Parts: sequence; structure tokens; C-alpha cells
Amino acid sequence: MATTTTVAALLTLSSCLGSDGGGKSAPAAVGTNPAADPTTGQSAKPGNPTASERPSEKAPVAESPATATTPAKPRSMAALGDSITRGFDTCSPLQDCPDKSWATGTSAEVNSHAKRLGLPENAVFNDAKTGARMADLAGQARAAVDQRAEYVTILIGANDACRSAEDEMTSPSTYESQFKDALQVLRTGLPHARVLVVSIPDVGRMWETGHDEFLARTVWSVAGVCQAMLEDPQSTKPDAVDRRQRVRDRVTAYNAKLREVCSSWSNCRYDGGVVNTQRFGKNDVSHWDWFHPSVSGQRTLAEVTSRQGYTWG
Repeated sequence: MATTTTVAALLTLSSCLGSDGGGKSAPAAVGTNPAADPTTGQSAKPGNPTASERPSEKAPVAESPATATTPAKPRSMAALGDSITRGFDTCSPLQDCPDKSWATGTSAEVNSHAKRLGLPENAVFNDAKTGARMADLAGQARAAVDQRAEYVTILIGANDACRSAEDEMTSPSTYESQFKDALQVLRTGLPHARVLVVSIPDVGRMWETGHDEFLARTVWSVAGVCQAMLEDPQSTKPDAVDRRQRVRDRVTAYNAKLREVCSSWSNCRYDGGVVNTQRFGKNDVSHWDWFHPSVSGQRTLAEVTSRQGYTWG
């Protein structure tokens, strides 16, 4: 239930989340009429990759868990990304909480990658930043190089789509170029490190989860959260429906770029889109802002990405 403190805190949410209104995307709009996939003639559906997301038979494919050489267990790790990886809104409203991060958290509730690896706290680095976009990833990668991380996780891109207006979204080509630059920093500075690239959550999913909740709509409106997707969330007008689908399609395009670029380096593994297709429910979303993962959501992220990630020797 909303409290006076929570409602008052909403007035400062935009500045806390960063200029994009948040560090997490939302998923595919249910009830929309998505454009047909040109390769299949079928409409894209919430949580399902389109042809641009699915690997081409001719494209190089990153190592899969079944075929990759088993790497030695890393002695250190760094997590790169945005507010999702910072555990934003899991401990208190409008605050980072790295202890509950899916990647580096120390909480038994989450069972993060770092915890599963049994790494000491002084060997675990959370270089993510709330509000970060792909343009910020190269700087975070340089920090990981300085830290000599042997394992690096990357989850970033929600803020490139979750802008205050649709025309402010990062173009797929710019997103790709920025990701290439960041991955090259890691490839040059940490040539033996293993990198796990996590797909961006399905952006319309937050709309689907919260558009019928009064508090969610209030938070989104007052704080200006991801307005490219969440503006006028109860509208069923064609313009609103089409806008939501276009934002979701942009995230699909970003994920395709992540897969393609990651596949160019044998030490990089893409999660196969498992986070994008994961259907996070209401209990997986923070009820302070109805946008970022709750502790349950962070636990789910840790679980699905660990299953799709590396098997360590």
C-alpha cells in the first residue's frame, strides 16, 4: 500500500533514476498488434524473439553451455550495467542496494553469481551505475580491466530504450558501435576473462504487469518513468499501442546486436535471450516504483542467468 513517505519520495524519483527515468526496461505490450515477422509472416509476441533476434544459420554463434570448453573457476569478477545490477529499490525506496544484486550480491535471498562462485568480497566489484546507458559501458569495462577481473557480467541497454520520448531512444547502429568499443576494451585488457552478456528484459512486461495498478500508474506519471513505453498506460488508441510495440522492437534490435557482437569473441557468451523471454510477475517487481526488480526478481535473474552461463571447472 502507498504511504505518505513513498508518495513524497516519488517527486524525486526522476533525478535518482537518471535522465532516462530508470535502469530497467519493461516488456512487450499485451493486447497489441505487433508487426509481422518478415521471415515467418507471424506477429511477434510478448517475450518471443523476432527473426532479427534469432541467430542466422550463417552467423557465428557464441559458445553454448553444451559445447564450450569448461573454464577454470574465476578468482574475481566484475559486474557492469545499470540500476538492475545495482539492486536499485530492493532494500529501500530510490536507493541502490548492491547486496541484493543478481550478479554481485551477498544476500542469501538472491544467491548471486558471486555467491555461487564463493568469491570473497574483496574480489567482487560492482561497476554498474544507476541510469547508465550503452555509451557508459566502455568506462565500466576499463574499471574491470584495472580490477583484473577474471569473470565479467554485462546487463545494460534498458535505459537506451526507456527514454522520456520515443525519438530519444538510442539507434541500434549506435548501440552496436558502443558495445563493440566496450567489448574491445575487455578483449584487449582481459584477454583470458570470461564474459557473460545478458539480454535486456522485455520492455513491455512492466507495462503489462502494472498498467492496471493505480499506484504503478501514479509512480510512472509523477516520476516520468520510461515514458517512451509507459506514457498513458491505459490507452488503447492505435498510436499508443503502436508506440509500445516500437519500443519493444527497439529492445529486440538491441538484443540482436548483443548476440552478434558477443559471438565475435570465443570468451564471450550471450544468454540466448533467456532474460528477455522470462515472464517476470508482480512479485518480481519492486512495489516502490513498479519498475525495477524486487528481491524475488533479482533472485530470478541470478537463477536464469546462472543456468545459461558458464559451467566452471
